[in-house]
Amino acid sequence: MPADDAIGDARTFFDALAPAYHLLYQDWAASVARQGAALAGLLCEHDVRPGDAVHDAACGIGTQAIGLAQHGFAVSASDLAPVAVARARAELACRGLSVAARVADVRDLDGVLSAPVSAVLACDEVLPHLPDDAEILRAFRAMRAVLRPGGVAVVSMRDHQAQHLAHARRGPEVHPYGLRHDGDRRLVAVQVWEWTDADHYDLRLYLTSERPDGGCDARVLRTRLYAASVCRLRALLREAGFASVERRDGILFQPVLVATAR
Repeated sequence: MPADDAIGDARTFFDALAPAYHLLYQDWAASVARQGAALAGLLCEHDVRPGDAVHDAACGIGTQAIGLAQHGFAVSASDLAPVAVARARAELACRGLSVAARVADVRDLDGVLSAPVSAVLACDEVLPHLPDDAEILRAFRAMRAVLRPGGVAVVSMRDHQAQHLAHARRGPEVHPYGLRHDGDRRLVAVQVWEWTDADHYDLRLYLTSERPDGGCDARVLRTRLYAASVCRLRALLREAGFASVERRDGILFQPVLVATAR
């Protein structure tokens, strides 16, 4: 799939998901608080303190940006999906948080920031939506370009290699989120993965909402992911100009890579 088609597909996927994204969590507000505290602690370990400039380059509806702003970091945010950015702005505003959020591709952050930042983030399985190593390297170089020397990049994603070994890439793989309540409705969300080649899989997200009268509304959102291994991402971060890269588990619900800029 050409790179432009892939990123367009991701934009459509995340824009369609934005109104219901919080329902993928058992308790989104609690997750915002938990992730904010975990990331704040991680950044402080790397000498990035409250008051320092942090850019969330894949902010979605604001999960990490909200949590870090609540811990006192000077947060800015961007995402390629306009509907997601609009919701992030609304979520930040209703909490009284002053965070500038704008539409921008993680592969092209030129002009997004007026000065280098101490940390840049791309969390929640964003980078695998890019189709290949060349596009991920482009994103890492863009992230490096907005960092001050000694600043850190924080990336979270699934450990695809471990999951693939466990499942032997047999498909389709079904990953349910469970039952959620949305006002007077009940929502069931299920991911289905179907491998298209050795390194890519199509993801279908089935969203079924049951109305109080028993009727149902159903949607299927589709995108394609590149199952890059953690080891491959570490090599790409070094190629992009990061001096050291460490893997941290138990910080978020996915593995985290922390890379320090030269």
